[in-house]
Amino acid sequence: MSSSNKMPKIMIVEDDRKLRRLVELELQHAGYDVVSYESGIDAVEEFKNENPDLVILDIMLPDTDGYEVAKQIRKLSPDVLILMLTALGMKKDKLTGFESGADDYLTKPFDNEELLARIKALLRRKHISISTPIKFGTLEVYEDRHVVFFNGKEVELSKTEFELLLYLVKNRNRAVSKEEILDAVWGIDYYGSDNTVEVYINYLRKKLSPDIIKTVRGIGYKLVGEQLETDH
Repeated sequence: MSSSNKMPKIMIVEDDRKLRRLVELELQHAGYDVVSYESGIDAVEEFKNENPDLVILDIMLPDTDGYEVAKQIRKLSPDVLILMLTALGMKKDKLTGFESGADDYLTKPFDNEELLARIKALLRRKHISISTPIKFGTLEVYEDRHVVFFNGKEVELSKTEFELLLYLVKNRNRAVSKEEILDAVWGIDYYGSDNTVEVYINYLRKKLSPDIIKTVRGIGYKLVGEQLETDH
């Protein structure tokens, strides 16, 4: 990714030619290195060559949707920043965007100053990272890289699965309720069923171990096993 003496590189994926050009000029004026694509498929194909720090991604694309593009990009680079830019403003669309791997969400029409502020905030967040894993027996969780190893092998988790596991790791000394998990992982504005937590707990059990997460009757869930410690 970008070095400390070079401005970050931003990829724009937007089929509206006028808007794409306006955003491109605004970012170039702010000093960013900018590349832009009309096609989501082309953007994915060129992603490794471009190696951007941040992707501004429209959802309504002519050849595919932004959700799928986000998933493909996230597979290519777990740590790239993704800012969804779309005319869709309903809560379910935002939740789908975050589930696809988006880091932030901006609804059209938007103010250029807000766009720049969101970009700066995301880039600042990227540089505040934890370089050492949190260990749990043979489980290793890298918060900054969104990577998990279990029994020496990398385990592929979705963004939500990772956030859930990370929350359980950070609250390893106590049982956490479904409500706490929903607030922390899905957000306080989530109005879906609390059964969602149970579904994702089962996903983690299948991918890691059936016994790694204990159901504490009347309370919620707790990560169990060997003593957790940060690897120094």
